[in-house]
Amino acid sequence: MKCWSCGTDLDDPPVGKLSFRATCDKCHNWLHCCRNCKNYKPGLPNDCKIPGTEYIADRSAANFCEEFSLLGQGPNKTADPNDVSKRLFGEADEKPKKSFEDLF
Repeated sequence: MKCWSCGTDLDDPPVGKLSFRATCDKCHNWLHCCRNCKNYKPGLPNDCKIPGTEYIADRSAANFCEEFSLLGQGPNKTADPNDVSKRLFGEADEKPKKSFEDLF
């Protein structure tokens, strides 16, 4: 199991459910939170694939959701803005105006 925030390997949780108050020993972030749940799907209603769950304002804070299912895969990788820029507009030495005109 890994922390959703820092990716530190953690001791395996006890058999059954993870404690509502469990935290990472390294970064001290909550482990029983939406961001560490298999059901967390941003973009869906309430950002959860299980319909009818309670609204949670802070997805990285501890919560008492009964539908919690431990993900434990570590931090999600985000897209590098430089890679995205290169894919959209080409290399940096091209003229931005030409790249913009090529879009249309």
